[in-house]
Amino acid sequence: MNYEDILSFVQSQPVCTLATCSMSEENTPHVRGFLTNIIDQKIYFTTSANKNVGKQIVKNKHAELCYLSHDFSKMLRISTTLEILNDKKIKQHLIDTREYLKGFSADDEEFFLLGLSNSSATFWSLADNLKEEDLEVITF
Repeated sequence: MNYEDILSFVQSQPVCTLATCSMSEENTPHVRGFLTNIIDQKIYFTTSANKNVGKQIVKNKHAELCYLSHDFSKMLRISTTLEILNDKKIKQHLIDTREYLKGFSADDEEFFLLGLSNSSATFWSLADNLKEEDLEVITF
């Protein structure tokens, strides 16, 4: 498995769950659904500094993503550090192509573009149950 396999899997099911952990709430985990954006072979997310998830990411950039195949036969987990990026070109592209972002401006500093760094990923299936320590880890 390699990074291209990760991108292919994510493209085929772009909705994931994203888990954050707020350090100010006694490390209380929070999970929510997110739509993935792939641009130039990189994974991105968007959110707002005004949302709880944005505030949690500012305080603790460590997160985990989980993608599940439509037939529930395969899972992809990515442990990562979320980076708040200020790439106005990508922000504008997303605003232009995602209806739910129409109210945002690429110049708005409260409109967060999130990228992944220091990431590790594993694919899992039911055949791997109770063998998690044996799973291949892909770093990117």
